Amino acid sequence: MQIQYTQTINNESILGIIRRFCNYVDPRLTEHGSHVAYIIFCMVHKTGRYSEEELRNICFAAQLHDIGAFKTEEVSKMLKFETNDIWNHSFYGYLFILYFSPLKELAPAVLLHHIRWDLLKDQDQLSEQLKEIAQLIHLADRIDVSISLEKKTWAQTLKMLNNQTNSAFAPHILKLASDLDFQDSIEQEWRQDSAYLEFLTRIPLSPKDTTDYLKMLVFIIDFRSHYTVTHTITTTSISYELGKLINLSEEKLNLVLCGALLHDLGKIAIPVEILENPGKLNEEDMAIMRTHVDLTEEIFGGMIDEPIARIALRHHEKINGTGYPKGLMGKDLNTEERLVAIADIISALTGTRSYKEPFPRDQIKTILVHMKKAGFLDSFLVDMAVWNLDRILDTTDKRCLPVLNVYQKLWNEYDHFLNLRTSEERFSFALSIKVPDPPYFWP
Repeated sequence: MQIQYTQTINNESILGIIRRFCNYVDPRLTEHGSHVAYIIFCMVHKTGRYSEEELRNICFAAQLHDIGAFKTEEVSKMLKFETNDIWNHSFYGYLFILYFSPLKELAPAVLLHHIRWDLLKDQDQLSEQLKEIAQLIHLADRIDVSISLEKKTWAQTLKMLNNQTNSAFAPHILKLASDLDFQDSIEQEWRQDSAYLEFLTRIPLSPKDTTDYLKMLVFIIDFRSHYTVTHTITTTSISYELGKLINLSEEKLNLVLCGALLHDLGKIAIPVEILENPGKLNEEDMAIMRTHVDLTEEIFGGMIDEPIARIALRHHEKINGTGYPKGLMGKDLNTEERLVAIADIISALTGTRSYKEPFPRDQIKTILVHMKKAGFLDSFLVDMAVWNLDRILDTTDKRCLPVLNVYQKLWNEYDHFLNLRTSEERFSFALSIKVPDPPYFWP
């Protein structure tokens, strides 16, 4: 099983999806990441220091450089620079980029994006290029904080930076900033800079990179609900197995995989107390929960290929028209859309939550048959799922075990890191972490 998003999406469209998605976690960090990426572009795009593809990847890493703060709840303190401990969010972000993104080679720069030059320059474990990228992110980060948050002018900002030459900032990196001159807000300037926007749309992402960025979004949902991540993964696996049973073509199987992968992105915007509610949701909370489909569509922003978007956005529609959000009838739903709807239900019933154990398999079969008889689900697909449920779930359990292992490994490493006392110990431990090749997490 290997997902491959084969439709072309340009860089700006992927970044737009990432921004809209992350805005639902904390828009302050999304905006800050966009500013840092733009400032780096302004500093280096005319220097020839990097190829266009390298600069694109650096800008993507800059957009995500504070991703760890989504999880470590340091956002307010971090943006105001009220915390002396810059390691926690940097290390979690490092692990996230290392395990769950296409930017693994740049993960050390994310780890070290708050480290002073006088500490960084003598670290022999790092290449000179990674030191430089870490400094670029560090410098751009401080420029944005100074201008966007502290409301200093560019002249005041540059004076502040120059006062830290050779201590916080490398002279050759600081020199790149000396030619900048921000007159308006950075938010306004990056949105109106045609050279930057043209750069973002010019260099195509490979199908693999596109797929990896879309997968990455699923793992960001962990910042809201770990259960939703595992649910998405099992839904995708169950969809794939059911699709094979009915002999879907490889092309349609891939559509199913992509649609199932993206079907619950909107849950990033649902409050945790609703996502993790241990009981039956009341009418008001259920109404909020149901908005996750429309939120998913908003995150897509019209950039996801229509057949895939339809599969993702119709997983709660029912054959008899009683589903949501549009109350579509069976005649409106193709086989792939009906199939993922069933896989979603099976995945929800098999899921382990803090407040419930998985439903027994016989009970799952009974529930599916009942829903078929009530006119909710496709009869043929339900029969195929029920007849083959044990095989489907055994395969899914085996396939999805690696993602549970990677989460456990990540948290073990994070806990160990927090118990280290010196920066040198933390630095050495972080750079000793290896991700098996090929990556062992799903899929």
